[in-house]
This record gives sequence, C-alpha cells and structure tokens, in this order.
Amino acid sequence: MTQIDFPSAYDNEAAHRQLKLLMMQHKQLDIKVENEEGLISCQGVTGLRYLLNEESWQWILGYLQTGDYEDFGVFPSEVAHIVKDCYQEDKVKELIEGGYNIVPIPFHRETEAYITLRAFFKHGKLIFRIRRTDEFTDYLINKDLW
Repeated sequence: MTQIDFPSAYDNEAAHRQLKLLMMQHKQLDIKVENEEGLISCQGVTGLRYLLNEESWQWILGYLQTGDYEDFGVFPSEVAHIVKDCYQEDKVKELIEGGYNIVPIPFHRETEAYITLRAFFKHGKLIFRIRRTDEFTDYLINKDLW
C-alpha cells in the first residue's frame, strides 16, 4: 500500500519574512496583484507568492511609498480564504481616489479582454490585470485615465 502525501498548507509567514528581508535590502519591488495575492519580483527573486489582507496591503503600500519596512500590526497568517471577484478593481479605485500615479498600458481595444494598469512608486510598482467591463472602463474614462 502506498502512502499519499498531501502538500502542506501555504506558509504565508515564511513569504512575509522573505518579503521583509527584501524590503530591508531596499529592493525595487514589482508586485503583480492577482485577486487577494501578490506575486513579488525584484532583482534576484521572481514570483514570490504572498497572500494579502488589509494590514499587509497597507504595509506594502507604505514600503512602496516611503521605504519603511516596519511590520508592527501585520499578521500574514490572518488571510481570508474567500476570493472576491472585484478585489483588484477595489484596490485600483482606492489608489486612483488617493491620487496615486496610475498608468493604463495601451492595447487594441477590440481584441483585449483585460485592462493592464500600473501604479508607480519610489520603491517599486504594482501591476493590475483587470477584466474589461463597461462599468470599469467608464470609471477610467471619468477619471481621465482612458
């Protein structure tokens, strides 16, 4: 009889420690936001998966803006396991309303199903790929981003 080994649950604490080490080295972080997780890349690291909650999102934004890597009050193990369909849209709208530097990436409007947006900061950038809907496109047009 063979024994089946199931993979262990994802260790977001280890990813948090790795991310903090990258921040302490003052790396320029490229973070691709997908649902409620970030895929973090920088020089020497590609695709570090980090699950987001509201505190870790604010911590990452703080680092990207100021370079401050203090993580007091951030609990990476407290993540929601329910994926919200509009998580990326909500975060992009928060950034736009906050006056951050958001730039849409040009594409052929007739053929692309997704809109790619980048938010640029002093210590890195956030990358969003959001399904194109009339509502979201109208929002971008109203904010003069389209």
